[in-house]
Amino acid sequence: MTDRGKKTRWGLSGGATTNNPSISDEEALQALLSSAQAHKDQCSRETDAMRRRCDDTRKKRPREETTKTNENEAKDNYYGPTSRSNTSDNSHVDKNDDNAPMDKQKANFGLSGALTKDSRTGNIYKGVLLKFQEPPEARTPNTLWRFYVFKEDNPDPIETLHVSKQSAFLIGRNAEIADIVVQHPSCSSQHAVLQYRALPREDGRLHCQPYLLDLESTNGTFLNGVRIDAARYYQLKKGDVLKFGASTREYVLLTANTKTIK
Repeated sequence: MTDRGKKTRWGLSGGATTNNPSISDEEALQALLSSAQAHKDQCSRETDAMRRRCDDTRKKRPREETTKTNENEAKDNYYGPTSRSNTSDNSHVDKNDDNAPMDKQKANFGLSGALTKDSRTGNIYKGVLLKFQEPPEARTPNTLWRFYVFKEDNPDPIETLHVSKQSAFLIGRNAEIADIVVQHPSCSSQHAVLQYRALPREDGRLHCQPYLLDLESTNGTFLNGVRIDAARYYQLKKGDVLKFGASTREYVLLTANTKTIK
């Protein structure tokens, strides 16, 4: 066979003459073109099939990842975060968080009053440094307490003071800051304090009672005719009589529904 008659990948070389006289050149060329087209179509079909398999693989993968993500989220909700990478560190405490742990201040149930000694840490009210600070156990009472003010031999009270709307009442000569103003010259500007304190009873329940605290006044505070020590709480009872300095006014402590004093 000559070079022109050698078989190649596409049939006979040159697609020209062959020893077979029954096949013309046109038929050989047509056969060659048909074979090439068939091979091209097969390659195209294989390429399309491979592309479809890749597309199917891509479509399946997000569903699997979504399923895993949902499973992880479910674990996070029930067991906590599955890893540190997908959550931030929440170990710090927000200062504004209502559920953050706070240091509890222990109540001082002693008798000594809390007098302000340092002007840098004192309680300033209307530009005046107060000589006392309310204790942690300070409470507004539920009982309606009153002061009935008497003077000298007058059997009728000259004034009635309602002293149950707040937890403490400052008694003194300074009308700018005092809740109960005593105008006698012997009284100090900040003379004493009527302080309500909720302290536990023997059964453990809190009981709010009035207490008297002298603020280291110059001429003293008197309870039932006896001068009390300064800077110490004295529990008051119904019917107690208070006097301040050299004033002749007497302040009798009673409740709103008091009928008799035992």
